[in-house]
Amino acid sequence: MSLPVFVSGTPPTIDHVIAQLQPFVAREADLTRRMRVAKGLLPAPPEALVPAMLWLFSDPEAQVKAAVRESLGTMPADLLGPVLRGLKEPAMLDVAARLLYKTDAFSREILLNHATADDTLRWLAGVGSKEVCDIISQNQVRALRHPAIIEALYLNPRAAQGPTQGLLELAVRQNLSLDHIVGFRETKALLLGEERGADTEQGLSDAEFAVAMLVAIGQGEQVAAAVKPGEEERKTNNIQVLIMKMSVAQKVRLASVGDGQVRKLLIRDPKKMVAYAVLKSPRLTDGEITGFAANKALAEDILSQICRNRQWTKDYSVRRALVMNPKTPLPFSMTFLRTLNGKDLKDVASSRDVNQNVARAAKRILASGQA
Repeated sequence: MSLPVFVSGTPPTIDHVIAQLQPFVAREADLTRRMRVAKGLLPAPPEALVPAMLWLFSDPEAQVKAAVRESLGTMPADLLGPVLRGLKEPAMLDVAARLLYKTDAFSREILLNHATADDTLRWLAGVGSKEVCDIISQNQVRALRHPAIIEALYLNPRAAQGPTQGLLELAVRQNLSLDHIVGFRETKALLLGEERGADTEQGLSDAEFAVAMLVAIGQGEQVAAAVKPGEEERKTNNIQVLIMKMSVAQKVRLASVGDGQVRKLLIRDPKKMVAYAVLKSPRLTDGEITGFAANKALAEDILSQICRNRQWTKDYSVRRALVMNPKTPLPFSMTFLRTLNGKDLKDVASSRDVNQNVARAAKRILASGQA
């Protein structure tokens, strides 16, 4: 079935509402009328009323939208489920997904509806529960047709590692060009055997990795709930211990999804592939980059990656930190040195910690009066 191109978040049109109800939900209709529909009080069958309510979720009045959210959220599953199953308009299904994604039963109906647009699945893949992500990951045809689904799953900490990694590996085997997806190049390198020793690493089980993900995103209080009764998976909140047990693929994904504390640990990982993944994390902050630039324990290769990123080195504090770091490759240090102000040049010139070639260059600049 060929689905229309659709971008999640595009509101439906009133044409998706049956003609008899359009006078009640049109923008120019009386607010009282619109509120009756929003609250589900209009006598009409669910298959007619629900689309009208979904249309009203784009109403300019906040109280109308709030009423729609509350009404649909409390509608019995035996009434709403069949309606979601029978909807044929991608825009209506997309609105339903955004309103009902916290209820797995409703999300399931939307996911299994052939009229649901690929980009709606992509949106659900980014916010859905583990159960929802499991359903999405089983639809390989959609994932390969719309690779943004794979990326959304990969960056959703609730998505299980096994199925998500499996989709990335499938994309590699299908020779898809998805280098823009965080983790794709790393997965490709692992599959091609370019990372020595990685093929022998078992890493954490999916259940253990789910625990690590919760801790890594600051939701450690949910750890107990993530481990099923009777299982013997470790429940420790010590993320450092968990990281030591992870495979390279698991570390790479954690680098993309975890919080700042996790990235601070992984940037020092002996596998450079993991450290590079930290630098590609979409959650990386400017403050973290400055901290990495000043970190004398980092490998030169990692510092070089920071030096080559023009967006990061636009920040004065990053350039200063790189100049002050003796591990920064000399050509970059010399280039950034010329951009420092007089006070910082004096600090560089008098420091015993910086590269001495850099310190001497700073003294020459000061002596020439160019600062």
